[in-house]
Amino acid sequence: MSGNRVQNGRFEVTVRDGLVIELKRNGLVIPPTAGQDYSMAGLFHMLEQEIGLAERPATLGAPEGYSVYLNARFDEMTGRLIRYRRVVGGTSNSIEVNVVEFKTNDN
Repeated sequence: MSGNRVQNGRFEVTVRDGLVIELKRNGLVIPPTAGQDYSMAGLFHMLEQEIGLAERPATLGAPEGYSVYLNARFDEMTGRLIRYRRVVGGTSNSIEVNVVEFKTNDN
């Protein structure tokens, strides 16, 4: 994850039976919080929140008349998130999430 107003970080998430059992940010174990656990379900929750924020550009600091631009790429086979980027017009407010590795029990 990177962006203008977020601390850049590399997250490693281990999920078992739908529950996050370990979450690391830049190699350090951190406690997951509801809706921000960086699991695939957590990332989709974040996307839902981002869509809501994009409907009100001023909440993200956009000047009058500017919009929020959202772009996402999904895996064609599984539907999982590969990349997400948000840019707020008229500001230095962007965020980018890249899923660089994704493993299942099948891998």
